[in-house]
Amino acid sequence: MSGGQFVYIHVLVAPFRVVPRFSELTFEEISDLFSSAQTIGKVIEREYHATSLTIAIQVPHCHVHLIPRKAGDYANNDDIYKDIDKSTKIDNEERRSRSLEEMAKEAEFLRQFFKNSK
Repeated sequence: MSGGQFVYIHVLVAPFRVVPRFSELTFEEISDLFSSAQTIGKVIEREYHATSLTIAIQVPHCHVHLIPRKAGDYANNDDIYKDIDKSTKIDNEERRSRSLEEMAKEAEFLRQFFKNSK
C-alpha cells in the first residue's frame, strides 16, 4: 500500500446489461446504476463507519466499486487509486482472492438493509 489503510471490503455494483465501457450505457442504465450505488453507499458508510466513499469505474466491463473511506486513511487522498490498481490486477501476488464463503457472508450482511427496496 501507499501508506494508507485500503479497506478491502467493497461492493461492486454492475448494470444488468454487460457493456465494456461506461459511455455505452443508456441514460436509464446510468440512472439505475448510480441510484443503486447511492443507496448501497449510504448503508456501507453507516455500517462500516466510513466518512466517505471512493467510487471507481474500471474496464473492460462497466461496473462501479464502492469503497468505504475514513478521514486520514491516506495522507494523500489520491494514493488510494494506486492501491486499487495494484489490488485489482489478476497477476498481483499480494492480492488475496476472497472465498465464495467470505463474499456470501458480506452479501448476507448487507442484504438485510435492502429487504424493503424495490
